Amino acid sequence: MGRLKRFLLIFVLAFFAAGAYFFYTVQIFEQPKISFNSAQPSSLTPQNQYCFAVNSPLQIIRQNRFKFVVWNIHKGLDEGWQQSLQQFAQEADFLLLQEVASTQQLAQEIPQFSTALYVTSFSYLGRESGVSILAKTMPQRICGGAEKEPWILIPKVGNAMTFPLQNGQSLLVVNLHLVNFEFHPTSYRNQLENMMRLVAQHQGPIILAGDFNSWNQPRLNLVRRFAKQYQLNEVNYHPDERLRFLTNPLDHVFVRGLNVITSTTVKTSSSDHNPIFVEVALDKPNSK
Repeated sequence: MGRLKRFLLIFVLAFFAAGAYFFYTVQIFEQPKISFNSAQPSSLTPQNQYCFAVNSPLQIIRQNRFKFVVWNIHKGLDEGWQQSLQQFAQEADFLLLQEVASTQQLAQEIPQFSTALYVTSFSYLGRESGVSILAKTMPQRICGGAEKEPWILIPKVGNAMTFPLQNGQSLLVVNLHLVNFEFHPTSYRNQLENMMRLVAQHQGPIILAGDFNSWNQPRLNLVRRFAKQYQLNEVNYHPDERLRFLTNPLDHVFVRGLNVITSTTVKTSSSDHNPIFVEVALDKPNSK
């Protein structure tokens, strides 16, 4: 056997061995796994396949301004993520986090957040990874969804919470981590469309944010078309230190029914993404 044939054979065998090991150690959930934790007693009532009503005493948010952080925390693989997260969370009302590992135990790292919604679609060697929304008050409703990556089959996930406001409306908070590995954004579009159904049904203010994996212009154009369709305004940043691929930013925030007071980003070495910090106010502050 010639050297080239021997090399090709070894390469093919190694490729299939690596693939077999990967799929042996990865468990993909048939449906997204939705976990809701709260410091107060509560129960969930299914509304459909992916959304649940939260049964608990009604907690109305009485403030007119909200601060939130959007950050892909890279599964806690980078040194110093705990200290950074604690610092970033100090004045935040909401945290929208992507690539959260189940082993990170965020409830212990940032105990000031009384409720947490975690959605995941797979585990690797028993370690789950997904998206989290953390808040300081009880939501009325929670949702989670997933879309399979067409190449590697591991689904990307998103989640959402709805919070009652004192003006009779409710605030919808949507956290996304969108499909990455495909050239033609078919699954990417499907995931966006599914999560945008929540936006279409909602009448009050909205925060929609996360890691959009918008690494080329067609993806960016698609995201912005959806935003325009649903009257969502894209937030700009000063300074803008968001992670980019070929000049295209990957992380975004869109709002509706809210005025942006401040919006900024900071560089960090505790993740491969830099966090986004936004403060918003209701369009029409309640006069009560």
